[in-house]
Amino acid sequence: MSEQLPGHVDNPVMEHTDSIDIAAPPSKVWGMVTALDRYGEWSSENTGGYWRKGPDGEPGTGQVGDMFVGINRLDGEEWKAPVEIIRRAENEDFAFVTGGLEYNIVLWRYQLAPNGDGTTLTEKWTLRKLSPRMVEHGQGEVDQRAHNARTSIRATLEAMKAAAEA
Repeated sequence: MSEQLPGHVDNPVMEHTDSIDIAAPPSKVWGMVTALDRYGEWSSENTGGYWRKGPDGEPGTGQVGDMFVGINRLDGEEWKAPVEIIRRAENEDFAFVTGGLEYNIVLWRYQLAPNGDGTTLTEKWTLRKLSPRMVEHGQGEVDQRAHNARTSIRATLEAMKAAAEA
């Protein structure tokens, strides 16, 4: 699964990867990973969101090209982050980019691998380029976003594990 995804950058600003073993089959974990509107149940930062309507007037469902608006809240601040689905390989690989490919700010990627009767779930965060806020506020903002990503990834993986194994 090392092929280049849409929007690939040769030298990302930074990245972080974390994994967890889950005692549930990939199909069950996949159902959670692709349910972006349910991330509020697992994330320490994301509170959920909604699928944008496509050109046909129908809301997205998580297929490549669909757009989702995530609603995030941290330290009393709330913001929305549009993402575009850029990879969907059933029960294996799901990825989306903050800002869509137009802005290509952060790649979020979930990879699932069978592990006995369970699944190893890997979440990867790749800061492809600085957001306008990061540019405006400097390295402190970049460091804070990276810290938030590491914390949120671990919380999300642990909460998905607990939910899948319940």
